[in-house]
Amino acid sequence: MSLYQDRLLTEGIRIIEKNAPSNSFNANYSALTFQDALFKRTQLAELRYQATPVFNHFQKLVKLFCSVMCLLFLMIGATSVSTFLVSETGAQINFFWAIVLFIAPNILSLIIWLFLYFKKNAINNTWVTNLSLLLITLLDKLHHKISNKHPHYIALFEYYFEHRFGSYLGRAQLSLISHLWWSSYLLGATLSLLVVLATHQVDFIWQTTILSEDVFVQLTQILTTIPHLLGINVPSASDVSNATIGLTNPLQLAQDSRVSWSNLLIFSLTVYALLPRFILMLFFQRAVKSQQKQFTLNLSLPYYVQLKSLLHPIVNTSFISDPDSLHDNKQSTQTIDQMINRKGYESTLLIPENAYPLAIELNHSRFQQANKHAADYAVASLINVVDSDSQQTALLQIQSGNVSNIVLYVDLKRLPDRGWLTLVKKCYYQSNVQIYLVLLSDKLIEKNEPLLSRLQDWLEIAAQANITEQHITYISDDLATIKNNEVENG
Repeated sequence: MSLYQDRLLTEGIRIIEKNAPSNSFNANYSALTFQDALFKRTQLAELRYQATPVFNHFQKLVKLFCSVMCLLFLMIGATSVSTFLVSETGAQINFFWAIVLFIAPNILSLIIWLFLYFKKNAINNTWVTNLSLLLITLLDKLHHKISNKHPHYIALFEYYFEHRFGSYLGRAQLSLISHLWWSSYLLGATLSLLVVLATHQVDFIWQTTILSEDVFVQLTQILTTIPHLLGINVPSASDVSNATIGLTNPLQLAQDSRVSWSNLLIFSLTVYALLPRFILMLFFQRAVKSQQKQFTLNLSLPYYVQLKSLLHPIVNTSFISDPDSLHDNKQSTQTIDQMINRKGYESTLLIPENAYPLAIELNHSRFQQANKHAADYAVASLINVVDSDSQQTALLQIQSGNVSNIVLYVDLKRLPDRGWLTLVKKCYYQSNVQIYLVLLSDKLIEKNEPLLSRLQDWLEIAAQANITEQHITYISDDLATIKNNEVENG
């Protein structure tokens, strides 16, 4: 199984489990990286959920749908030659009408495709999605028994469809399908034209009411430039003049004229229409494969954040030193003091003097807690960033003071978001800036599952902000109370 398939299957497991990853797939993940542990768990979960056959079915379904449509467009292209070009007697073909009929719509569709491709989200319009989903669903009903569906079939189908035709692969995938179908149409027309010319004797003419002969001469010269350089027998200017209704030529000249016009028509249809579509089809086929290889999991999603806490529990972080005591509901104050290795942690997180303290959306009690901690090292007053004005003030002070060490105070209960991450990245106004993160809480986290989960959230987003665990700590009012009681009872 390829890396792309592993990741796609992992996403399928996420869709099945929604936002509550199961803790029943027990294995030893401690020696593995999170991604390897994730894939190992996916393999175990697949034994239960059986999502791979469903995804394989969807892949075959899309291929079947594209194949049916290719066959349909091939037949339309083949029948269009006899329908629009050749009369029942098969005596004459209007050359320039054939050019307009096959090449002009192809060029127009290429222009429309270019507009939709480079206009963001234009190719993923709702009507395209609904129509495609309707057609694929209809095809699925025709060859797949509804009663035998997977219990999560609908959810997996919606995800797979969004993955293949949505914002990630959508532009490349729909472009590939578009060029594939046009290639089928033009291939059918070309093959049908070859059969018609091989089995019928036709004369090539031009007809017009408002255009002059010079227009057709110039158009012919444009079309014959490349085949003439390749040594292919193509019509001359005199042949254009002779291609009129009622004009008779000697037998040999008439046959040579038919061959030259036939060469130009087949060459134009093949090189000017079919070949560009075929090249674009191959290009987007490689583009789809390339994007599949680059497909990655969004590990910042709540599902993966929770899953990481299951596979790599938070007790393995640098400032919790006694994992086993987390499960002891009768721990003493001495056990708590061993669990949170304050002296060892404080020596690891040594905040430099004159570091700049910065609070982010703290309430009154947490702000007082942060002020008390910042008093030990900071010379600047603590600013609480609550809006754009206070944010701008803090960033200006950091830059004007050439600050190289910044201490961020946040409420542990607060859910980290992209706004917080954006603010932190703005603090890196120069490369030598070091940021410390202090998480504030009114309760100990060791016996509080929601706080443990939220701590994992903060560690995840801190990693995205290039803040390592060695520069992260938390302060708890409960822990301070315990320590004060120990001193009083000393």
